[in-house]
Amino acid sequence: MEESHSRHLLQPLLPPSAAASDHVKPISSNAGITSRLFLVAFIGLVSIWANHEASKGYAITLVNESATTFAGARFQLFYVANEEATRVVIKASNSIENFLYPHSHSSIKKPIESVTIKLADRNLTDNVVVEPGSGQDQFVLNISPSIMGGTNFGHDVDVALRRGVARMWLWDGQGRSPQNLINAIVEYLINILENGSIELLEPTTAVCWDPNDGRAVAEFVNHGERRRPGFIRRLNRAMKDGWNDEKLGAALGMSVHKCATSESLRYNSSSV
Repeated sequence: MEESHSRHLLQPLLPPSAAASDHVKPISSNAGITSRLFLVAFIGLVSIWANHEASKGYAITLVNESATTFAGARFQLFYVANEEATRVVIKASNSIENFLYPHSHSSIKKPIESVTIKLADRNLTDNVVVEPGSGQDQFVLNISPSIMGGTNFGHDVDVALRRGVARMWLWDGQGRSPQNLINAIVEYLINILENGSIELLEPTTAVCWDPNDGRAVAEFVNHGERRRPGFIRRLNRAMKDGWNDEKLGAALGMSVHKCATSESLRYNSSSV
């Protein structure tokens, strides 16, 4: 009797349990559909991203030669594992390429096949040193591990990568352009990337060009771009085929004369 009573008490519980089991199926089914939709969306986003990256026209490789050091561990965590270094380079490359080659034909634009971002195994003379890669149109951006130890290493590495990208995209007169000129243009481009604009000195009656004076060259470049917008772009295009001082005048759209008091060159801004 007691056993029968127990079964009687349990019987009302069975239908709700069965009903609950009926509801499990649609819930499980809905979860499966959601998972599949998410997977499809994820694959689609990955495909879009891959196509976007492929459209950049060059491959990017990350190398950590200081992996066993503190600097290497930081670089691995903040720039390799999450591919932050790749994103910084792509973003900088887009801006600089558009600035230097806005509507250029492929015969004018500097060809780049691949870029290697490498944390060097020793401290370098500069935060970034750009070298040719093992093949044609390949470049290596060597980052000095010394900058990974600073309290503001994130900013320092970002600037180093941008500077390397700017140097990579510039023609250098087949190795004959004044180094101070290349440095000045690189810094101009970096300022544009960081600030969206560059603070220019007030125009003077004349700006002297002394390839041995980095500040004078930077002033010359800044004023040239201000007075004749597109000056840097035209000069970069001219440096594709080599270097001579006449390229400055051609890019400025006016003659460049020797200074009376030195071997420097000058252009008279009053004639602009």
